[in-house]
Amino acid sequence: MEYFDKMFKGIDEDLKREFLDIKELHDKGFQEYKDEFTDVFWKVYIAVAECITEDSPTEQKLLLRLGLVDPRYLSKDDLERIKETFSRDDSDIFYYVDEWLIAIKSGKIPPSTFEDVIQETHVQRTLDVSCLEKEYERKVFERTVEEEKLKDLVKGIQAKGPYTKGIYVIFDEVIRSVGNLKRMDNEIKNLYETIKKANEQEQNIRSDKSDAQRKPGDEGKEALFTEPQVVRQMIRKTVGKVGIQYPVLISNYLKDINQILSKRFLSGIFEEFKTIDSTTLSRSVRGANVYMPPYVVLVPGYGEQGFCWEPIEGTNIYGRGRLVVPIFSKKGTDPFFQAFGEYRWKLDKEMSFGRWMEEGLTGEYYQYLEQKQFKGNPAEPFVRDYIMWVTKEVKGIQKLEKGIRNMFWRYIPFDDRIKEGLSKVSYVYHQLWEKDLRKKSSQQK
Repeated sequence: MEYFDKMFKGIDEDLKREFLDIKELHDKGFQEYKDEFTDVFWKVYIAVAECITEDSPTEQKLLLRLGLVDPRYLSKDDLERIKETFSRDDSDIFYYVDEWLIAIKSGKIPPSTFEDVIQETHVQRTLDVSCLEKEYERKVFERTVEEEKLKDLVKGIQAKGPYTKGIYVIFDEVIRSVGNLKRMDNEIKNLYETIKKANEQEQNIRSDKSDAQRKPGDEGKEALFTEPQVVRQMIRKTVGKVGIQYPVLISNYLKDINQILSKRFLSGIFEEFKTIDSTTLSRSVRGANVYMPPYVVLVPGYGEQGFCWEPIEGTNIYGRGRLVVPIFSKKGTDPFFQAFGEYRWKLDKEMSFGRWMEEGLTGEYYQYLEQKQFKGNPAEPFVRDYIMWVTKEVKGIQKLEKGIRNMFWRYIPFDDRIKEGLSKVSYVYHQLWEKDLRKKSSQQK
């Protein structure tokens, strides 16, 4: 009972009794009471989610993180199998549900939008400019390095007689360096203005909220914490309509799971993924290329799919998107890549400002499908092709049609080292790499 005392710390006693009574019946007759136990599980899950803090008992955190209500539901082998998910691995990208809820409660991350109102554009949202600020500092540092380089070059311009050819070479380098500084400074100015404007907008939103809270009768009231309900929607969507709807972690269903997508495991995949598809992790902000990876929420449940919840934060184009990936995956690492594929599609669509069928990657892909007389949602084949691109084609295994491969080579390019390696594997990639080299050569002239 000590385990359940900790799991129900701060939770209504009546709910605790209801849970334990139904659990006792469920333990004796699994199939007969499975649905009732599922219903009371969600009541407890939401109650714990609403009161979770950094200081909450481990038992409450594991309930939210893994759907763990009783360690006895797991065999020793399964406990060993999932133990990596027990540890705390700090990350600004991957979050377990308990960490996610705490981060939102603390104001570190703005709340998510409910699925049925994601498309609403009138809702005011707080702004996350942390990525822009990091990029601003990075670009200022790079400019400082270029300034030092220019100073060293100028020191080399010394002669008692006519300038030598070597000094004229330095002149060319000085001109290039000055050009670099102008370009860097332009990006820094744009980022500075963007951050300044975003901070002013944030201040206005906070001021409006503060005014609204001063209405008579509202004193002392806290804003409604809706993220637990959003998380429940996320979990249901990873499971899918025909998946296992039972939300409790139990060995009976864990046997169908072929990959545990823990934070540590996915962090390793992500490091390699950054060289495979760096463009999806960056965003152009007023001419400056900003590293802005989405948040990835790792949810419990026996998951069949990963997906993009929001490509941007509400209506804030400077805010990071959020993806959802199941910890207990029935389809290996596919949900991870599936989530990023859907994110790429939705982000490009969002940033096209209504011209997604005519411009950029989405436009070209959509027109390609039209030529093939495809009927249906273009995002679905795109995600399938994307998974093939980042898992098969990157290894030289040709799975895509030629037109799609050429398109992805341009819009979702691999790192140059990967491209060069592929050029030695097959003539198909060699032609694409040679085209890249010719383009780079012409740009340098």
